[in-house]
Formats: sequence, C-alpha cells, structure tokens
Amino acid sequence: MQHSSAFSGMSVAAVQAATARQPRVVAGSKSLASMLPTILTTGVVTLVASAAMRLLWVGFGTDFFVAWMEAWLTIWPIAFPVAYLSKPLVNRLASSLSKPLPASDMPQAGLNVNTIMQVSDRATAQSGLKRKPLLLPVHR
Repeated sequence: MQHSSAFSGMSVAAVQAATARQPRVVAGSKSLASMLPTILTTGVVTLVASAAMRLLWVGFGTDFFVAWMEAWLTIWPIAFPVAYLSKPLVNRLASSLSKPLPASDMPQAGLNVNTIMQVSDRATAQSGLKRKPLLLPVHR
C-alpha cells in the first residue's frame, strides 16, 4: 500500500515552510476578536457607572432597573467607539510614559547609610563638635 500526501514530492524545507503557522494578526484588524476586550470592558464599566450614578442621583425606586438599563443602553454605544478609536493613541501614550529613563537621566547615587554617615561626619567636623564613640561596628 502506497502512502500519498499533499506534501509528497516536496523538499523538507518546503514542507516546513508550508506547515509553519502564520502568526495571527488580530490587534489591528477590524474583526470581532480585536474588538471583544474593548466591548466587554466598556460594557462592564458603563454598566457599573450608570448604576452608581443612577443610585446617587435618583435613588432606588420602583423604576430603578428600567431607568438604569435605559441609561446604560444609551451610554454604551457612545463609550465603545470612543474607547476603541482612542486605543492606539492611549497605547502610545502609555508606552511613552512607561519607558525606562536613559542611564544619563538616572540619579548617579542613591541615599544610603554610607552617604548619610559621610555627610554627618563632615557636618560634625565643620561645626567643631566631636563624634560620639560608636556603640556598634560600622563599616566606613
């Protein structure tokens, strides 16, 4: 019995290239999968915020749920497109704010015990005072 496949006659490299998984590009696509996190996040946030604001403004009454759902269904279709369209700008802003500082902008020395002891010794010497004898050994 002879075995045949779609890859018969192809080199190993060609088979590997043909079967290699292509990375899925979802982040920039217009598919539902790319929108789902924003849909869910804006849905939950607007649901909770509209309930909280409704309770603060009107209080809990017989028409609370109807008015709450009306407010939520009014604000969610506004919040989702705003959040989805501003996502690239917000991501760029967040990445620029969270970049590590270059080494030249970093403070050279932090505040540590040795620095404090040296400054204390200089201040004591400048004021003409004597340092008390150390009770505990300190590395200088």
